[in-house]
Amino acid sequence: MQAIILCGGLGTRLRTVITDVPKPMAPINGTPFMQLQLNRLAKYGVNKVVFATGYKKEIIRDYFGDKYKGIDLCYSEENTPLGTGGALKKALTYIDEDCAIVMNGDVYLDIDLDKFMAEHRKYNSWETMALKPMTNFSRYGNVILKDGRMEEFREKEPTEKGLVNIGCFIVRKNIFEAYPELGDVFSHEVDYMAKYVNHREHRPFIYEGYFVDIGIPEDYFSFVEYIKDKQ
Repeated sequence: MQAIILCGGLGTRLRTVITDVPKPMAPINGTPFMQLQLNRLAKYGVNKVVFATGYKKEIIRDYFGDKYKGIDLCYSEENTPLGTGGALKKALTYIDEDCAIVMNGDVYLDIDLDKFMAEHRKYNSWETMALKPMTNFSRYGNVILKDGRMEEFREKEPTEKGLVNIGCFIVRKNIFEAYPELGDVFSHEVDYMAKYVNHREHRPFIYEGYFVDIGIPEDYFSFVEYIKDKQ
């Protein structure tokens, strides 16, 4: 298995508490957040990780280098912002297999990657997205299902109850090739998922375990305490 970590964002909401490193490198009891993500990927035998970097990208490269726990590391660098879709499209050119696990660099979840990948391959989906049931949310995209498929993708809006995109999915390496109109700078969520989710096979993977997005200070500090109890 190979993976991409999207870690090029500015992390503006977290800058009140983290100012000197990019958000995915936020210290968690002395360990960069993204190192905890890599530890989980290593556990499942992931052999290559592509960092899709942007803001303060040199900090990530200088810290991790080109190898971590037997994982080959490489860097897909943004010199100007490409959006989540553009960053993913560029990072996929570094992938040597037919698909890749993709994770946002600011999320942590205890997902079983073996089961996740098996579900993706079972349906030969263009994209299989981890979705978590939630109530009263506005920070996450809401996904509507029909007959076991992803039918509609609604980007962030106040929602009473639904299935949310938690920033972890599996995509085919060539997922964007059929849509050259997307260009090189676009949003994966708004410009691809919201427009094309029901045009071809996009499958859900329902996940009900622990999940956190450290993008706001209160969730960052909550995760610091959560992982302290696990160590």
